[in-house]
Amino acid sequence: MAKLFVLRTFLMTVFIACLLAGSNVLRAQETPLKDGCGYTGMSPWLEWYHDHKNQFVSERGADTTVLYVPLTLYIVGNDDGGGYFPLDMALRAVCAMNRNFEQVRIQFYLYPGDGVRYLNNSDWFEHTWSGGQEMITSNRIDGRLNCFIVQDPAGNCGYSWLDAIVLNKSCSGAENTTWAHEAGHHFSLPHTFYGWENTVPDFNEPAPATIGGVPVEKIDSSNCAFAADRFCDTRPDYLSYRWSCLSNSQSEVIQHDPNDKPFRSNGRLIMSYASDQCMDLFSNEQIAAMRANLTFEHADYLQVFQAQPGIPEDTIVQLIAPIDSAAVQFDDIDLKWAPIPNAQYYAVEASIFPNFGINIFQGVTNNTSIAVNAFIPTNRLVYWRVRAYSDWSLCDPILTPQRGIFRTKNLTATNELERHAVAQLVPNPASGGSTAQLRVDSDESMEAQLTLHDAAGRLCYQQQMRILNGENAIDIPITQLESGLYTVTLVNELGRIVLRLAVVN
Repeated sequence: MAKLFVLRTFLMTVFIACLLAGSNVLRAQETPLKDGCGYTGMSPWLEWYHDHKNQFVSERGADTTVLYVPLTLYIVGNDDGGGYFPLDMALRAVCAMNRNFEQVRIQFYLYPGDGVRYLNNSDWFEHTWSGGQEMITSNRIDGRLNCFIVQDPAGNCGYSWLDAIVLNKSCSGAENTTWAHEAGHHFSLPHTFYGWENTVPDFNEPAPATIGGVPVEKIDSSNCAFAADRFCDTRPDYLSYRWSCLSNSQSEVIQHDPNDKPFRSNGRLIMSYASDQCMDLFSNEQIAAMRANLTFEHADYLQVFQAQPGIPEDTIVQLIAPIDSAAVQFDDIDLKWAPIPNAQYYAVEASIFPNFGINIFQGVTNNTSIAVNAFIPTNRLVYWRVRAYSDWSLCDPILTPQRGIFRTKNLTATNELERHAVAQLVPNPASGGSTAQLRVDSDESMEAQLTLHDAAGRLCYQQQMRILNGENAIDIPITQLESGLYTVTLVNELGRIVLRLAVVN
């Protein structure tokens, strides 16, 4: 191992010198492919590894130990703190990366006590390369994988640079492979199409012997040890754009190697540019290189050597309040639940749909309560649920969380009618040549009178109606009205609701 330490020291000197001499070794292209990855080049460490990998095999052997990597998520917003990527979605993205790295026997967990940070900076939220460099160098911390989530990372889906990875919000869904792809770069892997970045071959002609100064790999593997990505168990790939695969996960397009031999690219390889639906695989040689890089180049990550206690799979979050259709003030809602052992984060969702198809509130907290600060309509049934996460349980073990129900009310209303019904005028202002509509959401059926008065108090329209439990829509004819302000009143024995309607011609 002393020999390895000397080699590591030498390599780090070479690596730093390469970065200082020309950061484009690991940096993305200045004109990246839309929605692509911003990483190009071959890391100096991987070049060294390819020349010494037999030494790694002989000294380490086939290691099946799971290696654990701590990470910190930097969720970046604009200067006003807007645009944050939801933390629960970020955790699901990490979970997707963990699933892709199970085959590598590497798993990621949140750095204890410092797993999530929020940054407010518009120049980092949507950045150029200089903004990305400033963001990373100003914030990254040694001893962990630093993951930045932004709106626009220099026009890419993501990139790996300056010993960090940067991800685009729109490329970070729960089933994404972008995070695994960029983590692959972080642990030294190049693209499978290395050398072809920003170049599309003539698919009807044999490929050249070299591209961008890099030998082009042949399908017969005769030059795989020194061509392209230098991995012999990754098929040649000349496709540097996003592409869809056939049902057998191979590329639709047929390419021709320098010997004019036809082949299709392997869409399962995560380091390709195949679509997310195709990719699920790191090759054995890529796995060996990443594990060597982690144990050799990023040894400071290896602080924990066994999984820590997480949240048991059968855990259910017990909701405390509000539940059982309790009435709550629509603009002052506090959701509470019982604590879960080992939980560091709780993701809370509220919806007017029982299947949570569209959420009207999403939030994350490390407490066992959260104040709902979003707009919640009054006189509506609202459903809510809580999912628990720990630094180690990032894949949401609670598959069917308990669902709470409450009804929003205007409990501070000045009369009983306002307690039972909420009304609004749509559109407002309204065009005099059209029809205005009074929309009433009521929690019981009732009789009421609708009146319309002008600014001088003259009655312009009235109607007796029956309001049903639920949503009601009542048309108000305004075609004969002049421009001005009008008063719309809904009244019965419970009280009255008064609204102002502007009519414009």
